[in-house]
Parts: sequence; C-alpha cells; structure tokens
Amino acid sequence: MAEEKLNLIQRLAKIRRIVDVAVKNKKGFNYTYSDISQILAKVQGGQDKYHVSLQSRIVPGTSDVHQVVSVNTKADKAGNTYDQTTTEMLFKADMIFTWICDDDPSDFIEVPWTVVGAQSDPSQAFGSGMTYCTRYFLTNFFQIPQVSAQDVDAYRSQKKEAELAEDKAIAQGIIEEFDVILKTYLADHQDQSEEIQKFLK
Repeated sequence: MAEEKLNLIQRLAKIRRIVDVAVKNKKGFNYTYSDISQILAKVQGGQDKYHVSLQSRIVPGTSDVHQVVSVNTKADKAGNTYDQTTTEMLFKADMIFTWICDDDPSDFIEVPWTVVGAQSDPSQAFGSGMTYCTRYFLTNFFQIPQVSAQDVDAYRSQKKEAELAEDKAIAQGIIEEFDVILKTYLADHQDQSEEIQKFLK
C-alpha cells in the first residue's frame, strides 16, 4: 500500500498533535516558563517524522539597535525613594518564518513575525531576542499550552472533554430525533409496542 501523500498544512496539523503541551520548567524574572529546548525537541521530532523544515530570516533593512535609558523610582528599607537608571541596548527587526515541505519545496508557508530583545550588550540583545522570538513563534503557531507539571493531566482531560462534547451533542440530537419518530410510529401501531420495546432492550 502506497504511503499517504500529505500537503504542508496536513503535516503541520500532525506536528501540532505531537507537540501537545509544554511543561513550565524554567524560572526567571519572577515568572515560570517552558524552556525553548523542550519545545524544540517536540517540534523537531514532528518535523523529522513528517519531513518539514523551518527557516527564519530577518527582513533586510528592518534591523534597528539603539540605546534605551529608563529611570525607575524605588524605595530602600527605610522607605526613602530614589531613582534607579538602567541602560540597555534594544534590538528590533522584522522576521519571516517559512515552513517548507522537504520533498516538495514549492509547498511552503511564510509567516511574518517580529523579534525584539534588550540586554546590556547589542549581541546579547540580538541573541536573547531570537530565542524569545522562536519560542513565542512556535507556541503561538502550534497553540502550545504551557502549564505546570501538576496541571498536565488536568489540561489533557479538559481537551479530551472538549473533543467529545461535539460527538455527545450529535449523539443526543440523534437520540431525540429517534425518540420522536418512535413515539409517532407507536401512536399508529400500538399493537407492536411490546415487540419494539423488546427490540430496543
């Protein structure tokens, strides 16, 4: 039997199912998030299986690096306020992510995106911006929920319940329609009531 030929949209849909959910396993800047390596491992596993590549490029002429100085008012232990000045390098650029079928390069999807990063050094601002950009692109494109380890099963349960809800609604509609037909039939064929009840059981 010949292997099913999938187009790019179908392959990406299958990769999304592989990715499933990401666990928040990193802490930083007072919040918890999913590490990029965890997300990449899942996405790249799907890419290898379904022969899909992802290319990223910065749109020429859109890169911008400039110094940003911000002043924040803070308070010391005695309650005295003071201004704290922070100087960072801000990197911004427009990007394009491109999904491509490895065995059919004419089947591709371009997704416009933006990269922004801020650090004390321009190269670090670029590097951190690219890391965040890639992580947020993948989590948004594949709609990857990021949950704590103890909430993974609860998320999957809610997802399964949502998937079954439509089937339940369809089944309920069929049952109600069948019930109306049966009652109408029995009203005209009361002599068959006992026989039909045995059949239904």
